[in-house]
Amino acid sequence: MRKYGNLKSEHILKVEPESKISVHLKPLDLMAHWRRIGILSDFIGYFYGFSFVSDSGTTPEAMKSSEIVNSISTVFNELLENAAKYSFDKKADIDIDLIHRGNAFEMVVINRTNDKSLATYEINLKEIFEAQDLDELYIQKLELNENDPHHSGIGLVMILKDYPIEMEVIIENSGDISKITSRVLYFTT
Repeated sequence: MRKYGNLKSEHILKVEPESKISVHLKPLDLMAHWRRIGILSDFIGYFYGFSFVSDSGTTPEAMKSSEIVNSISTVFNELLENAAKYSFDKKADIDIDLIHRGNAFEMVVINRTNDKSLATYEINLKEIFEAQDLDELYIQKLELNENDPHHSGIGLVMILKDYPIEMEVIIENSGDISKITSRVLYFTT
């Protein structure tokens, strides 16, 4: 088992959830209909946004443009895209748990991958979580992506530098297939 990340607030994981949603998806379904990732991400942002925004006087239109709604949607979208992209068996489940705990929103995405896909992802994880300056790394990755569109890691760098999150990625090997558990804690205060 290998861990990457900046998760420091593990005590929050022991707090009783106020609500929890579990979803099981197929990478093939997401890859064939890529827009579903955005639709699901927007739904989750909107659904949980009400937990963190005052109900008094908030219209549905205001909620759609809410910073917290858009932030949750963006972070979840990145996790879901990575799970779909790095899943080896496009028919294997992607397991998702979305958990509201006080002023934290936890997103857990589990997928399975092979050694080849994992190697690429793990190189990016090491680079991201060992970086001294995420802004500088982001610019470097943008420049690399300009010349090599298959270069990845831009999305993870962006959410880590721009949003109030902590993240942990756990990789567990089992033969030729590895399980990747990505956990993000999004803090609303």
